[in-house]
Amino acid sequence: MIDSHVHLNRTEFAGEQDAVMARARGAGVTGFLNVGYDPVTSEESVALAAAHPDIWATVGVHPHDAELLADPQGRITAAGRDILARLEDLAAHPRVVAIGEIGLDFFRDLSPRPAQYAALAAQLELAGKVDLPVVFHVRDAWPETLAFLDEVGPPRRKGVLHAFSGGAEHVDWARRNGFLLGIGGPVTYKNSKLPDQVRSAGMDMILLETDAPWLPPVPYRGKRNESSYLVNTRDKVADILNVSPRQVAAVTTANFRRLFAVEVVGR
Repeated sequence: MIDSHVHLNRTEFAGEQDAVMARARGAGVTGFLNVGYDPVTSEESVALAAAHPDIWATVGVHPHDAELLADPQGRITAAGRDILARLEDLAAHPRVVAIGEIGLDFFRDLSPRPAQYAALAAQLELAGKVDLPVVFHVRDAWPETLAFLDEVGPPRRKGVLHAFSGGAEHVDWARRNGFLLGIGGPVTYKNSKLPDQVRSAGMDMILLETDAPWLPPVPYRGKRNESSYLVNTRDKVADILNVSPRQVAAVTTANFRRLFAVEVVGR
């Protein structure tokens, strides 16, 4: 299995990072995509990936931090241009496989919406420039995000809709546009609507993810998430699709390899 979205550099794993990765590897996780979400975590993700042959990295600025790139009126600032240049430099590292996580978050609205749009547009341009796929963060902004992508054009190398929480119409959009869906712990939650979207999407559109240390699957809700718990998500997806866990692991790993253009070496 591949944990296609994790934050191993978070302080929640301080002093336990090696043990967390060892538990995951013991559970059958053969690769990790460590996701940056601001300049510091992007640097950390690249350093982590450089030190481990089964870790890849992304670099980007999360919509929560869009004001690092743009002012409240949606204009890229001088400081923002410097950050984008640094992200471009980082993206040249051979272990960096995507720009992200980037997108729109209208649930918390921690950055003004014009700044969020400007940061998204600038980083989509960066993804095109460095020829990498995109890891999208979308929360309470599905119509707006997909309409924006329709307007400016989706990334040439496509991407993944991380922590997918959209509806059937958003699954259809992803299918038409060649995007994958990141499915994590919430698919195991009681009353979750995600099983319906997983059935609609099928294995060929899915990546498994944890978003650790957040969004743990049942039976770990309320605790710190970690990559070894990906087993629970895999098994739930297998149950939903009436296939074997081995099939889910194989197909989602192949999806990861195809999207990010990497070689995955099994253990």
